[in-house]
Amino acid sequence: MNYTDQSKQLLDELLSPIPFFARPMAKKMIEKQIFAEAQQAGHETVTEEDVLRGYIIAGAKKEADRDRIKKFLTEKGYDLSKYEDLLA
Repeated sequence: MNYTDQSKQLLDELLSPIPFFARPMAKKMIEKQIFAEAQQAGHETVTEEDVLRGYIIAGAKKEADRDRIKKFLTEKGYDLSKYEDLLA
C-alpha cells in the first residue's frame, strides 16, 4: 500500500517522539494498523485520516499512552473530536 506525501510526512512526525532505537519496531506495528484502517475504508492509498486513526488505535492501549497521544496531537493542532471513540 502506498502513502500520499502528506500521509507519509504525518507518520514521520507522529513517530518523532519515539526513541530512535525503538522507532523501527513501533513504525512496523503502527503501519500494520494504518494499513488495516485504509483497507477497511476501501482506500487504495493511505490518507492522513488513516494514519491518525491507525496511530491512535495502535498506541492508545493504556490510559497513560492515550493521554500522551492526546497531548501530542493537540499540541500539533489536530482536532480530536472525531477520534473521541478511539481515545475513550
